[in-house]
Amino acid sequence: MSHEGSAGKPGKAMADTTSIDRSAARTSDDPAEAEASAVAELRRLGQRVTAPRRAVISVLASTGEHLSATEVAERAQAVGADLHLASVYRAVDTLTRLGLVVHTHLAGGSATYHLSTEVSPPRHAHAQCTECGAVLDVPEQWLAPLADRMADQMGFRLLPHHAALTGRCARCDAP
Repeated sequence: MSHEGSAGKPGKAMADTTSIDRSAARTSDDPAEAEASAVAELRRLGQRVTAPRRAVISVLASTGEHLSATEVAERAQAVGADLHLASVYRAVDTLTRLGLVVHTHLAGGSATYHLSTEVSPPRHAHAQCTECGAVLDVPEQWLAPLADRMADQMGFRLLPHHAALTGRCARCDAP
């Protein structure tokens, strides 16, 4: 799946023990269901549902794109939310620690965010084209053999969803 948005733009938080493994989550194309799931999870975890957190969740639930913090703020503001960029960073930091948002570092150092709820797609890795900036979702299980080998032989726990693999997409690699 290819994503636009911040994919072509240059530019560490890990889920704590209260987060949920979403590797086998069911999916839904309904943004309202994804938003409701995230808000319910916030409440279940005993967290406050603040206006900035709700705005971030709403924006991320409404798209399959991986958005930068600036893009999240702009989209929230476009629908009338009074949301400052600093509030977005605080909200995504908290939501990431709780396991409701996943962030990925793309080439050039930019971080992008997407929702990770019971109804969102399963955790996945990312591949970014170095020519056009397209971002492709890669099933995390494709990297499982590498992750297992690194754990067994190096004692290293790979977080494949945290940073994008880079290369050239089929369109840019075509002769």
